[in-house]
Amino acid sequence: MKYIIAYDGGGTKTHFTIFDHYGNLKYEKIGSGCNHASTDGHLFQSVIENLFNEGKNELSISNDEISFIFLGLSGADLESDFIKLNKACKSIFHEIPFKVVNDAWIVMRSGLKSPYVAVAISGTGTNSAAMNHLGEKAILRSLGFTLGIYGGGLDIAREALHYAFRADEMTHMDTMLKNEIPLIFNLKEMSEVVDLFYPVTRVTKKEYGTITALVNKCAVLGDLVSIEILSRLASFVGEQTAGVMKKVGIDQEIVPVVIGGKVFSGEAKYYLESFEATLKKECPKSYIVKPKYQPVVGAYLFALDELGIKQDEKIENNLDESCVHL
Repeated sequence: MKYIIAYDGGGTKTHFTIFDHYGNLKYEKIGSGCNHASTDGHLFQSVIENLFNEGKNELSISNDEISFIFLGLSGADLESDFIKLNKACKSIFHEIPFKVVNDAWIVMRSGLKSPYVAVAISGTGTNSAAMNHLGEKAILRSLGFTLGIYGGGLDIAREALHYAFRADEMTHMDTMLKNEIPLIFNLKEMSEVVDLFYPVTRVTKKEYGTITALVNKCAVLGDLVSIEILSRLASFVGEQTAGVMKKVGIDQEIVPVVIGGKVFSGEAKYYLESFEATLKKECPKSYIVKPKYQPVVGAYLFALDELGIKQDEKIENNLDESCVHL
């Protein structure tokens, strides 16, 4: 039997799977984050290699039985990133064929039967990508506000903190965030939160994520500042997605746009509504598609594409039975 290995590697976790060629999940494990940009090269290689060896040992398989390895990785943005990542992967996988792509692509592939059209991701960060039927691709640099990208979960949390502090100093309208954010840190008021950010920041990614979730909660309860934050930041993601679609000439076509990431699945409707409204101004025939499977399945399906194996009904049924759908 031949196997395919698929990775979904992010900043906080790495989803590792081993499938056969027929959509049957044979092994699955969640490891720690492997984003080389937010960690270091040694940690990236350690996470990828440990998951690889553990999976092989669990199934008692050799390298010769692995037909392809596909890795969707956050932090795979610039040519210098791919040089570093490919070199590290080559030292781990040796002669096994593999491919590294930005994790945006595997989210897109997890929602479509072919790797064509567009994707928008909003998790901790945000990214957008598009591919036309000629295989021409466009993807954002996804390297932060200064380099042109904005609107992800971390940005939402920072905006929430900004306006909570302003409400506390009465330089902007009042907001529920002013009272709710201190509770996340077991504090009573915003003046006590200052010490967590000055002179150095002592807040974890998990705590930032809790603030992002709080913005959704407050928006549902009608907090105007929270609603404005979600609506405005989603409009940036809509513009970014329209931009990559224009680059590959599909902005006036009937286009599915796959959305992924925790922010899009938030309980407040405002983020998704604003994203879609902004996108449709530039891409009027576009329509939203939610992924059917977890992103790691997108990596598996891309591997099938690389091997020339058609995604048929049998494979999809096996994927459904493997409980790897959303």
